[in-house]
Amino acid sequence: MKDEKRDIDLWNQIRKGDIQAYNELYDRYIDALFTFGIQYTNDQTLVEDAIHDIFVELHRYHKTVSEQVQVKSYLFKSLHNDIYRKLKGQSKTVLLDYFKEDLYQTDSVQEQLILEEITLSKNAKLESALSSLTKKQRQALNLRFTEDLSYEEISTTLDISLESCRTLVYRALKELRAKF
Repeated sequence: MKDEKRDIDLWNQIRKGDIQAYNELYDRYIDALFTFGIQYTNDQTLVEDAIHDIFVELHRYHKTVSEQVQVKSYLFKSLHNDIYRKLKGQSKTVLLDYFKEDLYQTDSVQEQLILEEITLSKNAKLESALSSLTKKQRQALNLRFTEDLSYEEISTTLDISLESCRTLVYRALKELRAKF
């Protein structure tokens, strides 16, 4: 709730033309937006360009942006749309990468090898299970559990109803549980 309040304060300052607020909002979300954007393409430059485009547009049209927005959802939805337009224009393919798990620290080389093998096995199962989900299900799970968005924010980002959003996440989790 504190983060949302700060986002709203920054948003209102941006609407008044405050460059420092604009920079702070950028700093707050650049990493999360990049992580979100890289789901759609392995072209890091394209994702970085899309993020910068969003903030350039926000700066350019700061006087006319809506006063009542969920800032985090707005940024993620804008990034999704911008990447989609860029990929559609360039006929790029979508690439998802959900598997970045740190290896555990151990004292013995054998223990390390065993843990690496277990991790690889888990990742393979997870990759297989996730690949069986629809693109929208994977997006919803990522937004819910990686980006920690509320169902309301996810429904706005994915442009679906709140009820559909809840059902989408529920069914995706149900399918993942069935695979394990």
